Amino acid sequence: MALSAGDVPTMYAVLVNSLSADEAARRPAEAALAQCETRPGFCSCLLEIISARGLACREDVRLLATVYFKNSINRYWRHRRDS
Repeated sequence: MALSAGDVPTMYAVLVNSLSADEAARRPAEAALAQCETRPGFCSCLLEIISARGLACREDVRLLATVYFKNSINRYWRHRRDS
């Protein structure tokens, strides 16, 4: 099932939990992110979080979303050979 704009708040909460020092909160969040990485719309949700500049969006969460976005591009987008 694809992720949509309605999933952005949930993705934000998962990213926040993945930064938690509490292992009980961090491990499930990391597992959820690993599952979401392969779903269509994951990068779009991350871009929404990355581009959010409001007071409600923490800078460390935006940076983590940026890293996940970069890693997702490297893993799942096709590489083209230059001819």
